[in-house]
Amino acid sequence: MQSVLLVDDNEEILSTNHAHLAEHGFFVTCANTGVKAISLLNTNRYDCIVLDILLPDLDGYAICKAARTITDTPIIFLSCLDEPNDKVKGLSVGGDDFVSKPYSLKELTARIVAIIRRNEHVEAYKGDFWIDSDNKMIRISGKNILLSEKEFALFLLFYENPDTVFSKEMILDKIWHNSAEVGIVAVRISRLRRKLEFAEGVLGRIESRYGTGYCFTTAEVNE
Repeated sequence: MQSVLLVDDNEEILSTNHAHLAEHGFFVTCANTGVKAISLLNTNRYDCIVLDILLPDLDGYAICKAARTITDTPIIFLSCLDEPNDKVKGLSVGGDDFVSKPYSLKELTARIVAIIRRNEHVEAYKGDFWIDSDNKMIRISGKNILLSEKEFALFLLFYENPDTVFSKEMILDKIWHNSAEVGIVAVRISRLRRKLEFAEGVLGRIESRYGTGYCFTTAEVNE
């Protein structure tokens, strides 16, 4: 039976979500404070965490950061905050999805099922890696990496074309459509490298080829 941890200080929401998810076959645990949630995460394993942001002791962002030091369990933020910056912050601190209140129980359940299924699929591969095109984000080894639009486009260009050498001029054409100076290419690639450096052993790396350009070399995984 798949288990879900619900974290919310609204007892009515907790009760309603608990009852609905239990009816759909989940084992559900509830916490109405951040301290209680972290305590539960230190002693139990869950398949998904549904986390409110506005709590009486710790905010959801702080809880998410703390959770990411002890678990890679998918986290869905469930909050009345629905501004784009709220969602970006939630994803940048380690969240995997964001549902705004008010919401439908059917949608919440579907998202929980989908994110658990995705996580099970991801964990079948060495390195824990997936790409979130909608949010311009990649997840590597349990960490969510937010990229700018151009960084994400650069990443996809290299990732989808391993061992292919791209000159600066080619990259400028494909990513910027020749609307910028060629010098921007090296600057953006340098930033992208820094963001992905920790995961080179899992993912691979963007290498400079003297006099020709750049090439993405995938990591060698020992069987």
